[in-house]
Amino acid sequence: TVSANIETGCSVTASPMDFGVVVPGVTKETESTLSVVCTSGTTYTVDLGDGLNHITTGGTGIQYRRQMASAANRLPYVVYQEVARVTEIAATSSLAANNNVLTSTVGNGLAQDKVIFGRVFGAESVANPAGVYVDTVIVTVAF
Repeated sequence: TVSANIETGCSVTASPMDFGVVVPGVTKETESTLSVVCTSGTTYTVDLGDGLNHITTGGTGIQYRRQMASAANRLPYVVYQEVARVTEIAATSSLAANNNVLTSTVGNGLAQDKVIFGRVFGAESVANPAGVYVDTVIVTVAF
């Protein structure tokens, strides 16, 4: 008797969303690629968390809730679903880490990529002092 059991499973990797050098007052854009591998036939969703430095109040709408931090200083950024940067992947007031669905699809056993697009608005960086600003956003694959 020969037998095998293929289990349902998924894994995700992400490239850094590196804005590089941000000149205060100048809008800066970048992108990141999420790569998901799921067992063939597995339906899954990819969720993007709010980030470690998000705020739940303040700012001007949903786009200013994700923030990079340098000590006590904050630099807001926005994440979008497409290169035209029209559809925001909203940061919410919820503290749940995986509340913003990016995509829902079916695995094929191979890497399936989703590019996400970031923007730092120049007007939001004018008052920021020099420093290295960072944030960590959790990507969750639910299947």
